[in-house]
Amino acid sequence: MIINIGRELAAGGREVGKRLAATLGYRYFDKEIILEASKRSGISTQEFERQDETYNKFLVGLGLGHDNLYRIQDQVIHDLAEAGNAVFVGRTADHILRDRSDCLNIFLSATTSDRCQRLMSKEQLTEAQALELIHKTDAKRADYYEFFTGKRWGDARSYDLCINTSNLGIDLTVQLILQYVKLKS
Repeated sequence: MIINIGRELAAGGREVGKRLAATLGYRYFDKEIILEASKRSGISTQEFERQDETYNKFLVGLGLGHDNLYRIQDQVIHDLAEAGNAVFVGRTADHILRDRSDCLNIFLSATTSDRCQRLMSKEQLTEAQALELIHKTDAKRADYYEFFTGKRWGDARSYDLCINTSNLGIDLTVQLILQYVKLKS
């Protein structure tokens, strides 16, 4: 089974994904996709990171940049999924793997307050800095997702489960997903 996790910034996506992978014995991929894409393509990791889950409308309009990087990541995700059970966080994996019948697509959100607190604690940011980072990152992720998929980021129709981690917390979110995996298996 493949589990794809879309997420708002600081909604707990990385933590949930890592816990799921560890519990299920699955491989976990987030930024590892960038490292593999860089290795395969010869394009620097820094270039992939600079354009990670974002795109420049001007460069795309000129036919430069992001489309090629996206295609490379697309192929990496396909190849990693072919190798068996995995958890993918972000990078439109739900869309890239849409033709597979063994995918569980999840979107995680949380209240702005909880997300702010998580960022302030983890990154030592002020509340204003955390809010700005949340708004900028979510806007970039939404633009990226919508540009490459033609779908609206976070729209429940694109996912099997949409979970507000503020309501359940990380532990219960993981347990809920594990129960769903059992039902779907």
